[in-house]
Amino acid sequence: MNNSFDFSSFSRQSSKGIIVNYFFIFTKVLKSSWVLIPLFLTNKSESFSGLKIGIGIVLILIFILIRSVLLYLNYKFKVKDNSFILKHGILKKTNVSIPFSKIQNVKFKQNFIQQLINVTEVEIETAGAKNVEVSIKALTRERAEALKEALFIEKKNVIIEVLKENESTELLKISPLELMKVSISENHFYSFLLLFAFISSGFVQLKDFLKDLEIDTNLDAIVEKNANSLVQDVFLISVLVVFAFIVSIIISFFRIFLKHFNLKVNLKEKALEISQGLINKQHNIIKKEKVQYLVVSTNPIKKIIGIYNVTLKQATSGKVKQNKIIKIVGAKIEQISTLKKMLFAAEILETEETYVPNRYYLTQMYFRSFLMLAVLNLVVIFNVYFLFLNSVAIPLIIVLIHLKYKKTFFRLHPNLLEIGSGQFSTEVIYFEIFKLQHIKFQQTFFQKRRNVTDIILQTASGKIKIPCINKSLAIELYNLMLYKTEISKKSWM
Repeated sequence: MNNSFDFSSFSRQSSKGIIVNYFFIFTKVLKSSWVLIPLFLTNKSESFSGLKIGIGIVLILIFILIRSVLLYLNYKFKVKDNSFILKHGILKKTNVSIPFSKIQNVKFKQNFIQQLINVTEVEIETAGAKNVEVSIKALTRERAEALKEALFIEKKNVIIEVLKENESTELLKISPLELMKVSISENHFYSFLLLFAFISSGFVQLKDFLKDLEIDTNLDAIVEKNANSLVQDVFLISVLVVFAFIVSIIISFFRIFLKHFNLKVNLKEKALEISQGLINKQHNIIKKEKVQYLVVSTNPIKKIIGIYNVTLKQATSGKVKQNKIIKIVGAKIEQISTLKKMLFAAEILETEETYVPNRYYLTQMYFRSFLMLAVLNLVVIFNVYFLFLNSVAIPLIIVLIHLKYKKTFFRLHPNLLEIGSGQFSTEVIYFEIFKLQHIKFQQTFFQKRRNVTDIILQTASGKIKIPCINKSLAIELYNLMLYKTEISKKSWM
């Protein structure tokens, strides 16, 4: 243990924490008020004079500084009686005491400001917490390492001891070129939604801004001129969609590059060490017992390139937080095979019998999808886009339904369940049976008549669904999984 730091009495983080607090609060204020910036720039009212705006900004900055200092002064912590103790709060004082036995992980993070001033953020995660229990935003790296060692000093077979016992083996290291391949093959729909949300949230302000520049008049003239031409409307929509798609690809690249830059995965006998990030650096050490299940995903483009994404789902409760989900991008099939052997200590064979959903699953998906399409048709029934909507939507729905049915399956291995799903993309879950928390059947009235049921598996990291299988098969699976869970003596976390 590093004895150069004393944690037995209350102490504060580094005084640089004032800068970090200031940055975090300023960022929150900016995120919540950025849509007002075009309003201030375009409003010519005397009530929004430059002097008044300037005074308002200065007062806000002074308030943020005062709050940052008070947060720093009132944030104190110590280690005593096998517990981590924290006091914080300005007007509302909060005392937190966490026994060592409940601490699951201590994670180090650095955003751009923390890297610039050379401090490390320490997050203390506990079993069952919805959010990060403790976040100390500014410690020197040496003091952060010493605190981590102090918190784990009483444990046996803990992460730090595991890391000292054996030399780590590098499983994966991603270069910028490989990150480029990952970003090109990503699902750009998420980036498209981000773009749409960004444009929608600032639409009114953007319109006022364009009006001030007299650009909106020209746009209105173009739209009015072409309003009666269906061909031109379709062409304009197509151009906008292509433009949005290109922007979405660019957003995907920057999102992947910033989050997964310099991704390294080192393999230990009992733990994984994962570091990644450019502006926000993250360093995670995960015990294999803490991984509740593994998700391997790919899509047609990724499959051609030969890469996969791997998601490690950890124990949590309530709503699953993003920081509880560790994602490894750009992994090769042989690296995934090594990872599965490390986590599950067994070879997963493809020779096991494959079970697929009952054919009623197709009927169920058709009914739900075309019901939704019928509702959309009622909305646009008197619109010129009525035929266009159906000519595109109906074939697409049919293709997606059959892809989903084809990719839905499960295989039962001796001590592990393999569950497949997907449509354009393919996702396979690997779940060790002994980690099952709860299992139940879920039936609609129509499923009951067809003697089929959904199986819901509750894990410490959320629910897994096996849809629409025969009731007799479901009962066999139910009894087998309960039996294997009851006889297992392994620790589920």
